[in-house]
Amino acid sequence: MHWMKPLAALALALATGAGWAQSAAEPLVLRSVMAQMQADTQAAGDAIARQDWASAASHADKLAHHAEPPALEKVRILTWLLTDAMTFRNYDLQVKSAAAQLRTAAQQQDGVAAARDLARMQQSCDGCHNSYRAKFLAHFYGTP
Repeated sequence: MHWMKPLAALALALATGAGWAQSAAEPLVLRSVMAQMQADTQAAGDAIARQDWASAASHADKLAHHAEPPALEKVRILTWLLTDAMTFRNYDLQVKSAAAQLRTAAQQQDGVAAARDLARMQQSCDGCHNSYRAKFLAHFYGTP
């Protein structure tokens, strides 16, 4: 995720107030991104278990190049994160790196490396979720 690019969008949003009035009932695009990443992670794990290396590589590639929320949504998240933005971004970079390594391991049909890279990717996901998920949901959705 290119979290630093939306600074111009931040200035525009602050000047116009655009993009800030999203209701708590309206899910952020990030929610659908996370759902797709969860589906691809599960599918990659299942493919590794079946030794379906083409499928494992395909899902790993999707994870390494996952979708991102639109710029104004990124700005909202950055504004909320403030000084934690770089830590949040680093989790994403770790996920992308492990997913790229998983893709390579699957292409080489290396089950041991694929399982290791999948586990490393999931550890990065868990680290981010453990650090931010509850606070994120409380802030953006009003859930405890």
